[in-house]
Order: sequence, then C-alpha cells, then structure tokens
Amino acid sequence: MTFLNPLLLFGLIAAAIPIIIHLLNLRKLKTVEFSTLQFLKELQKTKMRRVKIRQWLLLALRTLLIIAVVMAFSRPAMRGSLAGFGGATTAKTTLVILLDDSPSMNVRNERGTFLAQAKETTNRILDVVKDGDEIHLVTLSSIRHAPTFNAAHSPAPLRTMLEHLMPSQETLPFRDAMGIAAKLISESKNFNREVYLVTDAQATQFAQAGRADTSDLFDDNVKLFLADVRSGSTARIDNAGITSAEIASKIVTQHKPLTIKAQVQNSGSSALRNAALSVYLDGSRVFQHSMDIQQGGTVSPVVSIVPKRRGIIKGYLQLEDDAFEADNIRHFVVNVPDIIRVLCVGAAAADTRLPSLALTLDRDTNVAGLFAVEQITEPQLSSHDLNKSDVLILSGVRDFSTGEADRIAQFVNGGGGLLLFAGKEMDINNYNDVLFPKLGAPKMLPPKLVGSADQSISSFLSFQKIEFEHPLFAGLFEQQPGKTAQHAVESPKVLRTLVPQAGAKGHTIISLSDGTGFLIEYQHGAGRILLFSVEAGLTWSDFPLKGIFVPLLYRSGLYLSQTEAAASFTTGEEIKIHLRLSNRSDKDAFLLRSPSGIDERVVPQFMTQTGTASFSSTNSAEAGIYELRKIAGEKEGELLHAAPVNIASSETDLTHASDEIVNAFFTSIGLKPEQIRRLSRSDKIDTVVLESRFGVELWKYFVGLALLFALIEMAIGRESKEQKT
Repeated sequence: MTFLNPLLLFGLIAAAIPIIIHLLNLRKLKTVEFSTLQFLKELQKTKMRRVKIRQWLLLALRTLLIIAVVMAFSRPAMRGSLAGFGGATTAKTTLVILLDDSPSMNVRNERGTFLAQAKETTNRILDVVKDGDEIHLVTLSSIRHAPTFNAAHSPAPLRTMLEHLMPSQETLPFRDAMGIAAKLISESKNFNREVYLVTDAQATQFAQAGRADTSDLFDDNVKLFLADVRSGSTARIDNAGITSAEIASKIVTQHKPLTIKAQVQNSGSSALRNAALSVYLDGSRVFQHSMDIQQGGTVSPVVSIVPKRRGIIKGYLQLEDDAFEADNIRHFVVNVPDIIRVLCVGAAAADTRLPSLALTLDRDTNVAGLFAVEQITEPQLSSHDLNKSDVLILSGVRDFSTGEADRIAQFVNGGGGLLLFAGKEMDINNYNDVLFPKLGAPKMLPPKLVGSADQSISSFLSFQKIEFEHPLFAGLFEQQPGKTAQHAVESPKVLRTLVPQAGAKGHTIISLSDGTGFLIEYQHGAGRILLFSVEAGLTWSDFPLKGIFVPLLYRSGLYLSQTEAAASFTTGEEIKIHLRLSNRSDKDAFLLRSPSGIDERVVPQFMTQTGTASFSSTNSAEAGIYELRKIAGEKEGELLHAAPVNIASSETDLTHASDEIVNAFFTSIGLKPEQIRRLSRSDKIDTVVLESRFGVELWKYFVGLALLFALIEMAIGRESKEQKT
C-alpha cells in the first residue's frame, strides 16, 4: 500500500486520545460488605461484565473512527489490479505523451509514414484516459520553444491537435525530452504517473548526449511505455544524405574558383554506385559529381565552383531522391566581397602612394573596382573612424599614441585587417612598447642593414622559403594538369629590413636568406595582421618593382578583408550572427527573414569600440537560408548577411535502435526494467496499461468505514445511556 499524503499519517497519534480519556476515568473503589446485599453479588458480576464489554467496544469504535478519518485524508492506494471488482481505474492518472515529430518520422514503410502511425498510436493511448486524468501531449519540436506545458483534462482537443500535426525539421535528443517529462511528472499530485514515448526509435536519438546529469530522473512509481512504430516492420530502409558542406577557400572572389568540402553518408545496407551530387548557386546547377559509397560508409567529395557575381550568393548541394528526402539537400552561403574599403596611413603621402596604386590599377578585371582606397597622413589618424574601413594599411608610420594603439587593436579584434610596412622614420621602441603589446605580437629587433642603394655595400638578402600552401598564393600561379607544382617567384633585393619575430601566435609566410621573416602573419581576436619587414618604397628594397608586388598586395587586401564563411546552424538552434557594420545610425532597424518569408524584427547588441553588432534569434524551425536585412524607412534595406540552417546530420542514419541501446539509455536516466513497458502495434494498449497501473485509491472506503464506526458508536452509546437511566 502507498500513501499519496503520507505526512498526514502523523494524525494517527490522535487515535490515542480515547484510550487516554478511558484510563483517566478509571477509579479504584473501596469494597464494603453488607450482609443484606450478599444475594446481589451474582447479579452484580453479570451486569459489570456487560458494562465493561460495552465500554471496551466503545473505546475500540472511537479509536477506529479516528484511524479511519486519518487514513482517508492520507489517501492510501493499493498496488494490483482490481478489475474484477470494477475498481482498477478509480486512481487518477497523469500521462505525459512524448510524440517524436523529428524529420525521420516522415519516412514510410509498408504501413505508411512513421508519423501517421505515431498519431494513430497516440489516439489509442488517449482512449485509456478517464475523467479526472491529466494529459500532457508534448511534441519533441516544441520543447525548445514552449515556456510551459499545460495539462489537458479531455482527449478531444488533443485529438484535434493530432489531426493537424506535421513532421518538423527539428531534432531533439531523448535525454532532453525525458528531462521535460520528469519535470511535469514531479509536479503531479496524482497517484498513477505514466510517460509514453511514441517514436520510430532512431538509434542516434537514444545515443545523443543531452543534459550533463540526467540520472535518476524518475522515482520508482513512474511507469514508462515505449511505443515503437517500427516494431514488427519487415521493410528495409536504405538512405544516403549530405551531412556537411563548408567553404574551404579562404579567399573568395568573383570569377575565381572556390572549393566546397562536402560529406556524404550512406547509412543503407547496400553500396551506392554513381550517386549524383549536384551543386546549385542562385537556383542554377553549376556542378555535378558522381561517386560510389560503400554500405555504411562516408565519402568527402571536394567540388569546385565559380561565383559569377559579387555579394551574398545562396547555394545548396543536392543528392538524388531516396527514402528520406530531407537530408538530400544541404544549404550553404558564399560571400563574395562587393567592395573593400582600405585606409592607407603614412608618415607622408609618398609612403602610401605605391600600395594605393597597386590596389587601384585594376589590371585584373575580376577585382576591378573592388578596392576603395582612402589615403591620409599620420596626423589625421587620431581623428579618423577606423570602423568605416575593412583594411588598414600602415606604411612607415613613425609612432602611435596610446589612444591610437587602442583603437587599432580594437579594430583588428573586431575583424578588421591590418597591413604593416616598415619605414625609415618609424620608432621601433614605440612599436614594441605601445602598439605590439596591444596586438599580442612579439617585439621586433632593430633594423638590419645589409646593403645600400648606391652599391657601396653590394650584398643583399633574397627570398629563401615561401609557404605556397598559404591562402595568399592559392590560385595565384597557373598549374598544368597532372604536373607537380613548381612555382618560380622573382625575389627582390633586400638591402635593409626589420627583424620581426613570429612568436607563439604568428608564423612566417616568406623568409629571407638569413632566416629572418619577410612576411609574417599574426592573429588578434577576429582579425588578421600581415607584417612586411621592408618599406613600401624603393629605399630598403626593390620589392615594388617586382612582379609579385601587385598580386601579393591584391591577395593581401582580399585575405585581410575576408570574413569567416557563414556558419551553418542546425534547425532548432539559436541563430547567432556577428557583423562589422561600417555604416549605421540609431534609426536603423533589422529583420531576419526565414526561408518561407516570415520576417522577425531583431534588435542587435552593438560594440561601439569594435564597430561590431551581434544578432540572435531562436526562430530557426525550418531548413534553408535566413536573411538578415537592414530596413531603411518603409523600404526593405540591403542584405547584410545570410545564414544557412540545415537539419541535424544525425538524421541521416536511420538505423533502428537495438534492445541494448534502448536499455542502456533508460538505465542512464534511472529507470529500472520493471518500470518499462513496450507497446507494439498488435498490443491492446488499454489492457497493457491497466495491468501495469497501481490499483485503487482507498480513501473513499475509509470514509465509509468512518461513517459506519460513527453510527455503531452512536447506537451503542445511546443504549448505554438508556440502561443507566
């Protein structure tokens, strides 16, 4: 027997009150013998025996009356089926039905789609509901978004909900779903508490890690019913899907090839031959690739595409149709820079002339008009807004104030690019003490003099090693098919050079013949830094006269301005976007548009020091491309960013969970084998459920007993008074 209000059992102490009163009323009488009353002794013994019996009976009835009242309020319930007596369903029940509506539920077998079968099973579970029961019907896709889950007390509205339920594109691990079920069950006051998991029993959802600590979610009185809609099915489900697609190229420009690394998984039991993988940009197919995938295997094709325009380009990879279509498409975004704003700062105008010319000569029609260059001198730096630029070039700047160094460091930390050239007027100590510590770069050694322009010293330094695998050189040299890359670069003659140190956070891209670095890259926050150890003029070297100068500056400007490829989000996750906004005002408004065209106003959090803004949204229920746009007045503004959202890659594996996986999962959340029941399609759900439930609540019977004891006590007590009279 179990008590629903066990604390009230302390009221049983009150049953001692009639006994205490009885004991207090007992008095010892002194015996006085009268000769004339001797003949009454036998009559007295008989009468007193009857009185004592009546007193003990009244004491017992009054004690039992108090016990019955206390037991009624403590709500006892007895385990076991009393169906034969018509009492098996009198105990109220709380049911939490977890309905799996993940993308895999749209797969079909010989009995139809899994979701249709799950809805049918849920309706059969609702047939068990009786008056007074509480029902929570929770779809897995609603758990991330619903603040609360209200209980229904009638199956009718839930059946209506089931009629309109469609498969979602979100996936939630069963661990998280069980956490919600445990919370709802813990709030219940009913005696019977049951959790129903209606699912296709996809193995990946049992295996995925959810909460950090989910052990012992349920107490021993909770029953869990696993309704597996795939049980008993003989149909074999083979599936292949695209589990990832990412932009591999670090520099993306118009009319230049870029590579996409994809991953395609075959979770079926047979190999795929000549499976076609297509690539689409702006809705048009631009590439097709065929591949073979072994059963249960994964391939990682690398495809090459050429963007035909600048700006944000939407794309996706697509496989041929199979049993599960939702994972045959993988969305991605290509961000081709439209314009790159470059700010050149020099000690004098001559210091920035050659870098500016190199970026604006427009010899390469692919980047014609791409760079918008502004030249200023060193005194103007303190009053210039760096956040309006994408790349900052410092050429021969003498020194920096603490405020200027702070602003430069914040600019780079927020994602801006910094290109440094040496100069004859530069103060090495100022760089080492003021600027470099804020950038996280190691100190430079004093300049090294190797030769002179007037040939009084004939020695010079040249390139020793070039890291051709660096993105700066990707696609810079033509290579004939089938031949090993052998790049020839004409080295400049370096007569004077800084001696920069790579340190722990930097690495040398080009080194000189004496082992010092000619071009070194550093990383600071979200931005990059490129440091040339020579000036951008002809005093220290003839670097500007060499053929590598212009293309290397082009590539440097592109590389420093490139943002990370748009991160792919999973449906149901929070979308987080971080952008550098060069032009903004307090009147700007922003919206996030879903793939189906639903607009959501989003309010950014601005970091004025770095010029960045952070946007977030939890409305990511559908797969596709989400657009972040700026609204200007009543007109739809420019497209600022696009974020690809795809279904969880784990959905591709449709493997059915084995008994070992299921049992291990339920054990991990504290459920014992005797608490778990499996519901198959052929089972009579009402019979299985009623046989497993706790029996009746006995409080009504104890109330009846209390009334019966009270009536008997009244009758016996009245008879006693009449006889005494």
